[in-house]
Amino acid sequence: MSNKLLADEEVAILEENPYVQSVSNRSIVFTPEFKQKAYDELHSGMKMREILLRNGIDPDTIGVNRVRGFQEKLEKQAKRPEGFVDLKKSDNRTRREDGNASTQKQIRQLQHELAYTRQEVEFLKKIRMADLEAQKQWESKHRPK
Repeated sequence: MSNKLLADEEVAILEENPYVQSVSNRSIVFTPEFKQKAYDELHSGMKMREILLRNGIDPDTIGVNRVRGFQEKLEKQAKRPEGFVDLKKSDNRTRREDGNASTQKQIRQLQHELAYTRQEVEFLKKIRMADLEAQKQWESKHRPK
């Protein structure tokens, strides 16, 4: 994320662009279609600045850091199996496990937590018993006679 905050006028201009999914003063989210298009053009030899200009986005408005970050993000997203889809949206998430496997995983996790909690309780009992023993020994040595 860039340190440069976008002015309200810049946000309004970017909101009108069909390739901008959402924009705020701090961030810009481009559509998956634009990401794919930009990636293809980038790998055909165009510079990111030129790609943005051709698609109605002023690179000077969004800032050098955002342009660089967008290019890096494109490279990373192109390698993902999901591609350029925004994974933050719940409707775009793909389930990697079926429901049964997920339930089994939760059961194993809960069993592990239960075993760990039981160990903790036993440990606390032993500490309490040792403390009581130490207290009895101290009292027996320091009782007035």
